[in-house]
Amino acid sequence: MSALTPYLKTIASRRTIYALKPELPAGVSIKDIQDTIQAVIKNTPTAFNSQGNRAIILTGETHRQVWDAVAKAIDNEDGKKRPLSVRDEAYGSVIFFTDDKVTEKLQADFPAWSAAFPQFGDHSSGAAQISSWTALETLGLGAHLQHYNGYVKAALPGKIPESWSVHSQLCFGAPGAPAGEKSFAVNKVELFN
Repeated sequence: MSALTPYLKTIASRRTIYALKPELPAGVSIKDIQDTIQAVIKNTPTAFNSQGNRAIILTGETHRQVWDAVAKAIDNEDGKKRPLSVRDEAYGSVIFFTDDKVTEKLQADFPAWSAAFPQFGDHSSGAAQISSWTALETLGLGAHLQHYNGYVKAALPGKIPESWSVHSQLCFGAPGAPAGEKSFAVNKVELFN
């Protein structure tokens, strides 16, 4: 058995689970989740070690208020369904950001790479999101990733710095049902010598 097998199994077990319960699995505390997300944000690589990833966790009344505001801001009734299910069924949400001030400083300090830094920030944020999602799955949580970015930004508590750009929302709770079947496209990794 390869030393990588447990790691690869962990990656494969991370799945989108929409059926959530607004509770935490036995033995998991919100402090466990906070510590996990903090460790991921701290250790996720960033361009030039700029460390521009940010995250907050919404639970309780704040979580419900934010997702209620998101649903109310959407005109289409079908479009309201997911935010309302997040409001009512998820225990909480991790909101992922990048700090635009960090990106702007990199652009000023390294003008030759200026146009690339926003994309580098996106890459690093994506790495933090998938690492966090996988870690929460390992803790026994179910989760799904959403992108109601502008709606969420408008509904967040005023304490969030204006320079933080919202990238995604990782909605989590105790799994209410297992993930559905997953099919895979043929996507062979070629080796060239």
